[in-house]
Amino acid sequence: MPQIVGGGVLIFIGALWLLERIGTVDISVTAVLALATMVTGVSLMLLARHGSHTGLIVFGTVLGLVTLLTAAAPFEGFQGGVGDRTVQVSSVGELKTDYNLAMGTMTIDLREIDELTASTKVSASVGMGELVIRVPRGADFSVDAEVGAGEIEILGRLINGVGLDETYETPGFDDSPATLVLELQAFTGRVEVSDG
Repeated sequence: MPQIVGGGVLIFIGALWLLERIGTVDISVTAVLALATMVTGVSLMLLARHGSHTGLIVFGTVLGLVTLLTAAAPFEGFQGGVGDRTVQVSSVGELKTDYNLAMGTMTIDLREIDELTASTKVSASVGMGELVIRVPRGADFSVDAEVGAGEIEILGRLINGVGLDETYETPGFDDSPATLVLELQAFTGRVEVSDG
């Protein structure tokens, strides 16, 4: 019986993520995990009379911890679905206010932007995975990158560890009339900024 419950919870999580991915529903990863944790908890209560269910208890505990981590994330990184996404931007007018991905790799390619405004801002976050930003070669830009656990690479300079908070400005940033301001976050994983 515990295997059936565990399998059912996994099917439930997978179904909600699939529906979110194809655009049928709009639900965050945190909400999916919270619902799955509740289903597991109710199942444990109902099965308590029928002996010990160690596997289901371990499954529920791990699921609860993951839910807690995503809920406690200091930013909105656990929104925007799962998978790999590439965003090609060719003008400032195409930029969105925020780019979010819950799990996976998100690449935002800004290399085709030919005219930046006085302070073009890009905010992006990934819950678990990789965030890659490609900036126009020769552009003046600043980076404010935060990673809970993982690594940050800016123009080939790499740092890794826990609780990373890295800032960077190109040499001509302060005097440039057209700049790119990047605010990047990953709960766990990697943030990369390159001009290649």
